[in-house]
Amino acid sequence: MRAKEALTYVNERGDILVFSVDSEYHVNFKNVSGLSDIRNQIYSINSMGQDGDTYLGNRIEARDIEIIGHIKEQNKERTRRLRRRMNNILNPQFTAVLIYDFMDDAGNILYRRVIDCTINNAPVFIRAPIIERFTMQLSCLQPFWREERELRQDIATWIGGFEFPYRDPNDQPDGLEIAIDPENPTIPTWEIGWREPSLIVNVFNGGDVRAGMRIDFRALGMLLNPILLDVNTGNFIKINMRMLAGDVITVRTGFGEKGVTLRRQGEETDAFRFLDIDSTYLQLAPGDNIFHYDADENMENLDITIWHNNLFSGV
Repeated sequence: MRAKEALTYVNERGDILVFSVDSEYHVNFKNVSGLSDIRNQIYSINSMGQDGDTYLGNRIEARDIEIIGHIKEQNKERTRRLRRRMNNILNPQFTAVLIYDFMDDAGNILYRRVIDCTINNAPVFIRAPIIERFTMQLSCLQPFWREERELRQDIATWIGGFEFPYRDPNDQPDGLEIAIDPENPTIPTWEIGWREPSLIVNVFNGGDVRAGMRIDFRALGMLLNPILLDVNTGNFIKINMRMLAGDVITVRTGFGEKGVTLRRQGEETDAFRFLDIDSTYLQLAPGDNIFHYDADENMENLDITIWHNNLFSGV
């Protein structure tokens, strides 16, 4: 099987440019750099008489991606229009995302990765006798690739079980029927839903690095002081308030987006004041993450949903 690769640039207006061996903006991926390499900055200190350094920490630096390709067109007027379109879409004033697709030879996408980016420098065009060459540079301040959609994990919720059962497969039901157990004729053999019984749940992070979360605490009825505890570390997020039916407290823990909001009767307000002073903005470590949830009163009225992105160091 001969694999194919493609890069799709989409700016905030929804304008799209595709770079691949089949595109009019022809790119051989041997001439693309920065897709998989990252730079690690190490922080350390030393003192007089010390051999070596003392490690303090590290950070992954912003990612730079350079794309070199050719406008696959020999007609000078059409080349000019394609160059103008490229300049219009690759506007440094627009935010954008870059999408990497890895495909089979039939064009079916085997996997996709997405990264936020901005144009570092406007594209540079080099005129040639036959086809024109271009170079473009992107800066990705958040250096990690992610999957196309956020992952959702319901960890305290009701499980739907609505069905239309019947005993005889040849006896098709006429409307809604409730199957009856002959030994217990007063008890239906189906149920509309059930509460997830375990208070301990596992949220799996399939990425390469730690990832922030968006945590929704949802009240089905009145409850007091919901809490989410990371069993492995002992860190927790606790909301010190009496939640009413329909309330949703959202806690965001990602770098650069930390915050707490309350959504009540369609109105969203800042709720940072309700965050317990000992709370930690929990992060998902790569692999398994074991959480325990609870509330001081009426825990059965609590629904919790965790949203996160798997983050990858390269494609």
